[in-house]
Amino acid sequence: MGIFGGSRRQVFKPSPYDTRRRSKGLPRWFTLLVIGILIGGGGVLMLQASYGPKRLTLIESQRLTDELASLSLERQQLQAKVSTLENRLKTAQGQADQSINALEGDLSKLQQRVKPLQDEVSMFLKAITSNVKMDPVGISGASFVQPNNGETLNYHILIVQENDQQPTYDGRIEVTFEGRYPNGKTGAIKALVVPFSVGHYQHLSGELTFPNQFQASRATLRIFQGDSKRALSYRTFSVTQSK
Repeated sequence: MGIFGGSRRQVFKPSPYDTRRRSKGLPRWFTLLVIGILIGGGGVLMLQASYGPKRLTLIESQRLTDELASLSLERQQLQAKVSTLENRLKTAQGQADQSINALEGDLSKLQQRVKPLQDEVSMFLKAITSNVKMDPVGISGASFVQPNNGETLNYHILIVQENDQQPTYDGRIEVTFEGRYPNGKTGAIKALVVPFSVGHYQHLSGELTFPNQFQASRATLRIFQGDSKRALSYRTFSVTQSK
């Protein structure tokens, strides 16, 4: 109370050193933060539900899991088949390599065997064309065999050109046989006409039958070109009588 007996309300002034308890309520800023988080989370959920990808149900999720497991199993099976095929391919390739090596070895052996034969053939060709009159083809040799008292005669004739660089020659060969009949009468028969087409050489062979038991003793061979009537060359050979 003042000196003049008047009353004055005492104003409360907080002190930093006041130890009295304050109110236990949450701060306003914390409450606003929580409300904002809840509103934001709800908005995100609403947007995801409205515009986001569809969520799978439990059955759909299980089905997808089963399909993935099936695909994984198929992939493993395919991988196993691929491995099997690769092994088979490697095995087949190895066998093919062995076969090729074996064939190469056989080819080398054959080449070694063929070389002497080629040399022999070359010598044979030189022999059959030596001392043969070429105009442009020649008769290298001939063989005629007839059994005694037989009507059938077997023949072999070798016609040649000078070398294998000459063009193919088309012509014909005519053979006239001289001999004797069973009654002792002599005669001549043109019993063989053979067309031919010769490169380097050609072998003609066959048999013919004489009439009336004619026994040949000599054969004269003449070569003609195409249908020409002029003989280009001729040679005479004896007929061998066999028993």
